[in-house]
Amino acid sequence: TYPLPGLQTNIDTFFDHAIAGGLEVDFHVDETMDPTSNTLKTIAETVLARGFDKPVVVGHVCSLSTMPESEALETLDLVAKAGISVVSLPLCNLYLQDRHAGRTPRNRGVTLVHEMQARGIRVSFASDNTRDPFYAYGDLDMLEVMREATRIAHLDHAGPDWTHAFLTNPAQTCGFPLPRLTQGNPADLVICKARSWTELFSRPQHNRIVLRKGRAIDRTLPDYADLDHLMGTP
Repeated sequence: TYPLPGLQTNIDTFFDHAIAGGLEVDFHVDETMDPTSNTLKTIAETVLARGFDKPVVVGHVCSLSTMPESEALETLDLVAKAGISVVSLPLCNLYLQDRHAGRTPRNRGVTLVHEMQARGIRVSFASDNTRDPFYAYGDLDMLEVMREATRIAHLDHAGPDWTHAFLTNPAQTCGFPLPRLTQGNPADLVICKARSWTELFSRPQHNRIVLRKGRAIDRTLPDYADLDHLMGTP
């Protein structure tokens, strides 16, 4: 969503359909460095005004990082009150935002995840696009997302436990069962040889064991030639 003419009418119509169909809603919001783009506030106000009680998820919200801090924090207060969940896409946003030919980027599109966490807003991290025109890299690897988000958003010395933003928060946001290492749950997990986060993030591809239903599976990555049909490559 962007601050285009008729924004409120369009959002109201969107929620009309969601309410009629009993649907949850997901928005891609303010994916821009324009500090005047604050459709997130409009969405939060609409959720509160309509009493919408289904889950609402918003992604990107990059412009929070460039608007005046007082406005950004006021908006996040509304987001917290409305119970909206946020998904941050640090790799894609870092790659796209403030991109101009021949000019070094100044603003990197990282949204205000620390301020969100402080307000009890459920924050998740994800990768969004992978090897497409919007993000030319990536391998659908959540460990890569976790490693890069730690660096990009300075999660490593932040105090709170951010691992939930890569595990339980995404599961809750999607309505999936929470991942738990308890007897009787599916043993679908990745085991890494590391004694600390710094060791893991320094060699994220090193000695992984991938379990599916309790059994180690072949973790050999497919040849890129075998993936050409997915990329539209002749």
